[in-house]
Amino acid sequence: MIGDQVEIEYGKATESELQEIFSMAGVNRAEATGIQADNNKEEMIAAYENSLDHGAYFLVARTQESLIGWVLVDRSLDWFTHKEIGWISDVYVKQEYRQNGVAKSLIDQSLVEFKHLGYDDVRLNVFSFNQKAISLYEKVGFKDVSKFMGIEI
Repeated sequence: MIGDQVEIEYGKATESELQEIFSMAGVNRAEATGIQADNNKEEMIAAYENSLDHGAYFLVARTQESLIGWVLVDRSLDWFTHKEIGWISDVYVKQEYRQNGVAKSLIDQSLVEFKHLGYDDVRLNVFSFNQKAISLYEKVGFKDVSKFMGIEI
């Protein structure tokens, strides 16, 4: 429920929901990365298409009237062990539905999906400036397993 009046349903994205997700790809990428680039939308769509072509799918939260958020249920390889792991490639909740527990519910539901798919290890990547997302992921139970560091030279 959002507030006390709207029931949320979870499921795989429909074709029209996929179109809406793709239409918001640039906004999503800019928020997630903090990078304002002219090609954000194209880059995010390319990443989505690549994942979907390899078996990933969007788990969405919706009301009867609209799409409110999604998680991209994906897979990857642990770079050290080469074990296949569950991978959350994308988490997004529309602005007007934030701060209502939707993102946490989506992540919790995605973890159920990953378990049903046979994964016992699920990971994601988050930019270090995104403290709200980091706090959410830690609240769900994610722990820091590695750090990517960089330097401009």
